Amino acid sequence: MKKIMIVDDSSTSRMFVKRCLQTVLSGQDETEYLEAGNGKEALAKMKATPVDLALIDLNMPVMDGATLLRWMKSSPKLTLIPVVVITSVDSPANRDELLKLGASHVLSKPVAPAKLMPVIHEILDIQADDGFGF
Repeated sequence: MKKIMIVDDSSTSRMFVKRCLQTVLSGQDETEYLEAGNGKEALAKMKATPVDLALIDLNMPVMDGATLLRWMKSSPKLTLIPVVVITSVDSPANRDELLKLGASHVLSKPVAPAKLMPVIHEILDIQADDGFGF
């Protein structure tokens, strides 16, 4: 079972990302979704429960996504977790900085299944269904 952490201060955004992921991962093994409203909450949950992937918003109160990413990449327990940053502040400089900090991918809002699919399949090493069942 895969465990995916969704971090966003908007419960509506978390729900939308979760639905997109459910669409992308339909037909795969069961997936458990963990949610957090800010980076500090996410950090505590990920230290208690290992996850396979984290999708984090950049702009959040208490602890923003860049700070969470820095903490994750400096923690021996969390450093190997792939991180997809989802942001409304998408510029080449911002994207480059987040990738240097250790993000696997940076996606601009709004997310959609078509935008998430290649990223999630690459990170979780899922083969695309070619329609022939293999």
